[in-house]
Amino acid sequence: MFKWDPCGLVCVAMIYFLMAYADYVILIWMLLPTFGHSIWTVIHGVVFNALLLTTLVAHTKAMTSDPGVVPISQSKSQKPPNGGQTEYSSDEEDESDEEAAFHSDHRFNRPSATEWTMCTRCDSLRPPRAHHCRVCKRCIRKMDHHCPWVNNCVGEYNQKWFLQFIFYVGAASLYSLFILCICWVHHDAYGSTGIKSVHGETAYHAKVVHSVMLAMESALFGLFVLAVSCDQLGAIFTDETAVEACQRRGRNYLASSRRPRNSKVAMLKQVCGPG
Repeated sequence: MFKWDPCGLVCVAMIYFLMAYADYVILIWMLLPTFGHSIWTVIHGVVFNALLLTTLVAHTKAMTSDPGVVPISQSKSQKPPNGGQTEYSSDEEDESDEEAAFHSDHRFNRPSATEWTMCTRCDSLRPPRAHHCRVCKRCIRKMDHHCPWVNNCVGEYNQKWFLQFIFYVGAASLYSLFILCICWVHHDAYGSTGIKSVHGETAYHAKVVHSVMLAMESALFGLFVLAVSCDQLGAIFTDETAVEACQRRGRNYLASSRRPRNSKVAMLKQVCGPG
C-alpha cells in the first residue's frame, strides 16, 4: 500500500540515491581502478549488486505490501463488548473478515472476545492487537510502528519483508566496507586513481573523498539496521510489538493482553513463514 506521505517519500528517495551512490563508488572508484577488468572485479561487482538488488526487492515488498489494514466496518451499529450489548448484523454476506471473526468469538465465548474494540477515528472494528496509525489513518493488525524508510506501517503481513530489508542493508554495508579495505590495501600509486598517475592529485583526492563518504554511509546504516534488527527480533521473541510495549508501561495495558509464550523458533516462523 503506497502512501503519499512527504516524509516517507523523501526517505525512500534518499535510500535509492544512497544505493546508487554506493554502487557508483564501488564500481568506478574502487574495483575498476584497483583490479581493472580482472575476474575479481566481476566477482565483487556481481556480489555487491546482488545484495543491492535483493535490498531493493525487499524494500519494494515492504513498501507496497498490505501491512494488515483493518477494513472499515460495514455495520457501524456494532459496539465492542465493554460498550454495551453487542448487535449482530443479519446480512452475513456484507460482513468483512474482521466482523465475521468478531461474531465468531462472541458466539463461542472465546477469551479474545473482550479485546475487540471500535476505532473512533476510522470506524474500524479492531481485532485484538490492532492499533490505529495516524500517518496511514487506518488501523493495522499487530502494528509495530510506522517506518518512514519504507513509507509504510510494519504490521502482521509485511514484517517479514521489513526484516529482510534491514538484513540485506546490513549485509551490503558490511560488504562495501570490506571492498573499501581490500581496494586500499591493493592501491597503486601509479594507477588511474593514484597520486602519481597522469591525473595527479585530483583523482587521488576524489577517491579519498568518495571512500570517506561511502565508509560513513556504510557505518551509519550498518549500525542503524543492527539496532533495528535487535529491536525487531526482541519484539518477535517476546511476542510484543513496540506499541504494546508502550502500553505495558502505561495505564492502558490490560492484564488480559498477556499471552502464553511459544518457543523463539515458533514465533520466528509465525512471522517469516515455515520455510
